[in-house]
Amino acid sequence: MNILVYCDEELSVAGGGSRQVVEFVRALAARSHAVRVVAPKPRRQVDESVALGGARPVWVRTLRLPVFRPLMYLAGSAVALFLTMWREKPDVLLWFDSPGQIAPLWCSRLLHCPYVLFVNGLPAAELTGVWGWAPIRGLIQRALRVSAQQARAVVSVCREIPHWMQREWGIEAARCRVIRNGVDPAACVPRDKAEARRRLRLNPDRSYIGFVGGFFPWHGLDTLVEAMALVRREHPDAMLLLVGDGQTRPTLEALVRQRGLENAVTFVGRVAFDEVSWWVGASDLCVVLHRPIRFYPGDSMKLWEYLACARPVVATAGAGYGDLIETLGAGVSVQGEDVSSLAAGLSRLIRSPEAATRMGQAGRAAVVDAHTWEARAVELERVFGIQSVGPLPERVCA
Repeated sequence: MNILVYCDEELSVAGGGSRQVVEFVRALAARSHAVRVVAPKPRRQVDESVALGGARPVWVRTLRLPVFRPLMYLAGSAVALFLTMWREKPDVLLWFDSPGQIAPLWCSRLLHCPYVLFVNGLPAAELTGVWGWAPIRGLIQRALRVSAQQARAVVSVCREIPHWMQREWGIEAARCRVIRNGVDPAACVPRDKAEARRRLRLNPDRSYIGFVGGFFPWHGLDTLVEAMALVRREHPDAMLLLVGDGQTRPTLEALVRQRGLENAVTFVGRVAFDEVSWWVGASDLCVVLHRPIRFYPGDSMKLWEYLACARPVVATAGAGYGDLIETLGAGVSVQGEDVSSLAAGLSRLIRSPEAATRMGQAGRAAVVDAHTWEARAVELERVFGIQSVGPLPERVCA
């Protein structure tokens, strides 16, 4: 099948949105589809054959200036997309929605190409700054509504967004589908704990709790830091590894100083994606929390990566998080922003290393069996209307 992909993600950046696009592109290309990708030209040169798995990019040049950048990409990508669609005549367009980027809507209308719209967030909840101004936000929200109504199908990583579109915009349930994030089990591999700690120069005898990802308000890392004060009472050698960076880092650093936890919390900073499995592997357990700032929870890519690396997970109770973890037998579910509940869950796994190991192995087995990016690509093929070989992987808690 000839598939054209459109996105507004910087594909050379190791963020969640860009990884989702790249992994879907690579998985579809690996399944022998002809895949082209229209995306912003990366800041640095990338090995396209490796980064995109054989898919061919159409890079759009754009100046990265506040406010002007989205408008420039809108114009540049509209031209690139139209010319590519005219020349390649794709069977379907896979549109990873970005607020306000409606070039695919124009081009699909002009060239009569069906599209599948992938929506992971709503403008009313996502836009900030000048783009969050009510008239602009409302205009972008209306554009998304029209795009969703004319799509062959609307896909999201969580059920709440399609359900909202059905209720508010009248999108037929038959055109809505949930396809969660996945993982590449060849990239996220179990590491020997002792070897990982030697490689990262960590104390081999301490208990390490790991978090890898962006520092954003909805990740509840302040609750995790508060819980460390309680964990240290029972496990004085316990250490929290915060791998990543983001907007809440200054607040977290201040909280660590305020609680006197400088010897219990390490801010590692950002690391390359190929280093993630080593930091996860050095940890005894990993954490993924969800604070309900928006009505939709999204889907944590780090959760799948933790599981693929065979580490037990402590997660906030709820669909797609703690409920999923307990269904898979791969960790412990804890209550919302309850510091005591979180500390108890962390301590439970530290006290029971054998049980933690079994949970980690169960998580690895589950993702390899049914939650790889290849499995997600099979689900996406069904949305495109392709008769795939083999059964559709079961979607746990989807």
